[in-house]
Amino acid sequence: MRKNILIFAHNAVPHFIDICNQYASLFDSKLFKVTIAFLSGAENAKAREAAKAEEILFLNCTKKEIRGLKIDAIKKVYNLCKQRQFNMVFCQRYKPTYIMLWVAQFCKIPHLYFIMHAMGTMQSWGRRFLISLLFRKNMTFAGVSNAVAQDLQSQLTRVPANNIVTLYNAIDVDAFNPLLLPADAAKKELGLLKNEFVFGTIARLAPEKDQATLINAFAQVHKLYPNSKLVIIGEGPKRQALEVQINNLNLEGQVKLTGFITNAFRLAPAFDAFILNSTKEAFGRSIIEAMLAKLPVIGTNINGIPEVIGDAGCLIEAGNVEQLTQAMLGLIANPDQQKMLGEKSYQRVNEFFSVRRFYKDFWQKLNFENSKL
Repeated sequence: MRKNILIFAHNAVPHFIDICNQYASLFDSKLFKVTIAFLSGAENAKAREAAKAEEILFLNCTKKEIRGLKIDAIKKVYNLCKQRQFNMVFCQRYKPTYIMLWVAQFCKIPHLYFIMHAMGTMQSWGRRFLISLLFRKNMTFAGVSNAVAQDLQSQLTRVPANNIVTLYNAIDVDAFNPLLLPADAAKKELGLLKNEFVFGTIARLAPEKDQATLINAFAQVHKLYPNSKLVIIGEGPKRQALEVQINNLNLEGQVKLTGFITNAFRLAPAFDAFILNSTKEAFGRSIIEAMLAKLPVIGTNINGIPEVIGDAGCLIEAGNVEQLTQAMLGLIANPDQQKMLGEKSYQRVNEFFSVRRFYKDFWQKLNFENSKL
């Protein structure tokens, strides 16, 4: 008889569908039945089509149900677990983790994984106290980078070190590559000219992404290279402030704020270089997507970013306009370095962040094979 696996995510946004699919790929359908359950959100045909599991469930919990003690949500998930008798459960983010911590007190689940996708998730004393109260030996907490795992270790002092691991976000390289637009088509969609050198970034317009420093650095680069452009894909609370900054620096038309674009990664070939200038970043999936497009990348030496970039790109100090300016100038002036770093980036993702590598690393961490689970 096949064993049941549950992958439990907060909602069905594309990013978390990809992560659910990453975990679903671990299991042989002859031995396991994989269920993906989304805590909030109604039935979604696109999400159902995109999610790669035998069973897709939309629990459709309301905002009220997932606030406070979340008792109604806990009841729903308890009934599901009692009925299916899952052998292994993966919870993505804290709310599914909170719910499953309680469910596991009343329902036997041999293997529980709680995956955290952000820095500082366990800063709250209430969360730390709850986990110290409900933790069991069959529970493993995972960070999506070593930086997140170390952050968890520093906060969850009652959880043994062996029960805190790193499980990198991974990407299905074979499925990803065909989705990228050709460079000319991507430039056309973004309204860019073929002969422009384009720096690009894809990130929410939020303080921790620090697009303000990026714009200031680009202003210096543009003085020396008037044929350069900066494209910022994303939306968020800092948009108005960034628009004022662009206007004050007389960079209208040179810095393009596109707003949110669905599946923005497919436009990465429009860029000549990619920059993620975060002051806080658990992992940096957009960097991996840019690396698969064979772009040279610049990132801040903060949290999980150095783990992703390694020696395949440029690392600079967060918030340092001068360092970022020099890194950008170094790339624009050296086409051979651009190409070399782009090729190195592509190889690094395949080596360390592909779904194939994730499969291998996961089962080695568990120290047993599918058939013995």
